[in-house]
Amino acid sequence: MKRVVSVLWCVSLVIAYLAGYGAGPTGRAAGQAARGQTPPPPAGALPPGDYSRISLSPDQGEPFMYSGASLLAAHKQMQTRAAGGQVAANQRDLMAPRVTRTHSFVMVHRSQPQTAAQAPSAEQHEGVTDIYFIVGGSGTVTVGGEIDNRRLSRPGEFQGPIKGGAPFKLQAGDILNIPPNMPHATVADAGGMTYVLMKVNVGIYPWSLINGTP
Repeated sequence: MKRVVSVLWCVSLVIAYLAGYGAGPTGRAAGQAARGQTPPPPAGALPPGDYSRISLSPDQGEPFMYSGASLLAAHKQMQTRAAGGQVAANQRDLMAPRVTRTHSFVMVHRSQPQTAAQAPSAEQHEGVTDIYFIVGGSGTVTVGGEIDNRRLSRPGEFQGPIKGGAPFKLQAGDILNIPPNMPHATVADAGGMTYVLMKVNVGIYPWSLINGTP
């Protein structure tokens, strides 16, 4: 009698497993495929498009390094160029920018404004953290407050004159972290200020809107 009960119990387990398989997502999909039906997309799936195909383990490329000596040499070259009238903040030939799916690096040089009217506009990024690694020179970054009459430079990005905020006096070797959606304005001292700008995508909007690529 015990042997019969054991056999019946095992048979019941097999039947329950098969019934569960048929009722589960895999079983339903297999049954629909056998009948020529297209299974519905999983609930919550992103619509078709480039960003719906991003891998959960994105390829970040190969390791790379910027040496302190090369960064300092680039700072001195940027100072020379600025003194000669070349005012471009980002000079790619001195430090190649790097962009991954989560963050980027670029070198920026700010010259001292000659008048108050030449002071740069404040910036505000809804979906990116800015981190300043000061390479050479010095300056002040005002962080916080608000932007008066702000204008949209691209989706999630704003510019305009800053009002209020806290000043951070920076020099070579300092690191400044600016959280997302916080206005900030950078003004260099005499001789300018050079820094490596690291932008970290916090995932609010596509990375292409941060690095300006199509």
